[in-house]
Amino acid sequence: MKKSLKYLLPVLLGVFLIPIPLLGDFHFESALVAATVGCFWGGIVSSKLILKKDSSVVLKVFRAIYLFGLPLLFYSYYSNCLSWHGVGFWLLIPIPSVLFGVAMGRFYRKLTVPFPTFLTVFSLLFISIVVLLMEFFTLPQVYFFNHVWGAWPGPIYDESVTITFSLFFYRGITLLWILLLWFLPDWKRSLITKLIVLISITLLIPAYFSLADFQIITPRSELKSRLTLYQTEHFDIYFSEERFSVHEIEYWALKHEFHFNQIVNQLEIDWPENRKIESFIYFSAWQKKELVGAKFTSYVPVWLEQDQLHIAKEHLEAVLKHELVHVISKQFGNSLFNGSWSIGLIEGLSEAIAKDASPQSTLDQILAADPPYPSPEQMKSALTISGFYSSAGAISYTTSGSFVRYLLDNYPVSNFKEAYSTSNFEDAYNLSFESLVEGWHQSLPALEIDSVDQQVSNFIFSQRSIFQKNCPHMVTPIMELWDQIRLFETINIKEKALPIVENLYELAPQYLTIKQKWLQYQLEFGKYDLVINAIDANDSIPNFSILRADAFALKKEWADAYDQLEMVWNLLPGQLPGSFKYSFELRNDTLQWNQFNSVRYKMDLPSVDVFPSMNLANQMLTIQQTAAFYLKADLTAFTSISYLQSKNQDWFDVYELLIDRLIYLEEFDKSQQWIDAVSELELRPRYLERLNEQIEWLDFVTNK
Repeated sequence: MKKSLKYLLPVLLGVFLIPIPLLGDFHFESALVAATVGCFWGGIVSSKLILKKDSSVVLKVFRAIYLFGLPLLFYSYYSNCLSWHGVGFWLLIPIPSVLFGVAMGRFYRKLTVPFPTFLTVFSLLFISIVVLLMEFFTLPQVYFFNHVWGAWPGPIYDESVTITFSLFFYRGITLLWILLLWFLPDWKRSLITKLIVLISITLLIPAYFSLADFQIITPRSELKSRLTLYQTEHFDIYFSEERFSVHEIEYWALKHEFHFNQIVNQLEIDWPENRKIESFIYFSAWQKKELVGAKFTSYVPVWLEQDQLHIAKEHLEAVLKHELVHVISKQFGNSLFNGSWSIGLIEGLSEAIAKDASPQSTLDQILAADPPYPSPEQMKSALTISGFYSSAGAISYTTSGSFVRYLLDNYPVSNFKEAYSTSNFEDAYNLSFESLVEGWHQSLPALEIDSVDQQVSNFIFSQRSIFQKNCPHMVTPIMELWDQIRLFETINIKEKALPIVENLYELAPQYLTIKQKWLQYQLEFGKYDLVINAIDANDSIPNFSILRADAFALKKEWADAYDQLEMVWNLLPGQLPGSFKYSFELRNDTLQWNQFNSVRYKMDLPSVDVFPSMNLANQMLTIQQTAAFYLKADLTAFTSISYLQSKNQDWFDVYELLIDRLIYLEEFDKSQQWIDAVSELELRPRYLERLNEQIEWLDFVTNK
């Protein structure tokens, strides 16, 4: 029975782990648990050995942890979640860790020092915890390697976690330590032993000098050496020079100062003199992942003494203000890591100030569209780490953001700052938490909610967190190819993306999103006949049919183009979907259609002489592209002409963009004219928030 138990018990433990989110997957999280337990177990047993061989300890621990992993392996396989990356983590993380633990225990036993088990446990605890904390509080990265528990790849929101060369390199260092610890006590025994010890030391020295080169650590000095410095009054901005024009970096530097000014005023902060914030803006999310471990997750290491924020260029528009709130709120954070003990207050504060949960609906409207509202008990849980991360990020951010917005709007900021630091609402507000939540609830029902708010709310509250997803780290070949396409599109090298798009289409032509991507690329690269032949003349999917019509138009075969366009019209309902609302106006006649195709597929912007002949839809498309390139002369001329056109809330995104760029380009009179004109429209509440942001932007740039 005892013999059977040693085989059965680890299997049962593995079975019990299956229902636990992330840990039940045969991937790096479960491998990390197995490695940690195996390392300490092997070290403790090895430190006490008298008659048995160390190899027997290794085999015993390996047998237990892989029996423990067996149910996870089978479950992942039968649920189609098993990946080679998961298998790789289970080889590269537990095996070296167990050997490291056994080598540590054997080292102290062989030295015949007092309390070898205590020294073994102390050493492993120091390496697994203290070394981690030293790196955590001194380095800007959010990925970590460790000889005891293996590796932590970065934020859990970056769901794609794969094996990297860095892990192989680091486990090579672990192997050198194993050899050194194993043979050092007996180094006088033979020449081979001495050689192994000397070779291990000789290789460890250059390995540790190369940690930054192999992305084992990323010191600030490494980041600064890879990026270019641009300085402002409150910021040292480090950016990828090859990805920014002169206009762009000047614009974003000014935006840094603008949002800084907004936040310190709203939070009533007296910013210390000569205290600069370091802003690292990466070439792309992929470069950010390589250097600091976070890919699509922008972050602020509030726990570091030096104020920093880390953002990929393509995410600046969406997250800069949000992340700056995290930096500035360090001024009233707790004494341990400069933040709040409540993750909900940390993220809720940024959401409440940045208001960027949706471009169409306010935080409160999103909440009001999805009753019942969280109870005081649910809200208290939602502000904790476990409650916050048990829901999808969008849900947690929006809910906590609406609650914090209520607190900031209805009570002194000083009350919130105290609650932020201590997480004690009763002392900070002299009210019960239940009373605060009830007041928040009462502020929501009076809001006007329409179908757009309902759609936004439904979308946000239907999302699942990584803890709720099946196969949270599964990376299929299709996902890998799609990721490569996103990279080349982000850095605007579409010619390199083209063969990948074609490869992806060959691999999975049945997926409509992939087919549409392939069709768009063929049009952009002039392969019009391929598009025409790939889509049936009577295709029931309007998106495809309209691309087929564009292919005929690009070939100047106008009769076929309009026949295809008429077929699309017949496919659509009487009330045109939002995505098709202006599709036919953009293609109203051959002149408009030619101009649309030039801008959309050839990135060929019209001259100022041609622009007046374009209808409103094509003018808005042209202004959108022109503003993206900060082309002052063209943008000024285009907006002067377009200003004479009637205004429509449907084009608010374009209006906001052109106002924003006109302000940066110091066209203050024109930007004020547009602000006045757009203000006269019957705007959505969220649009009013965004327009007010532009009014503040104008005031800041005018008076800078």
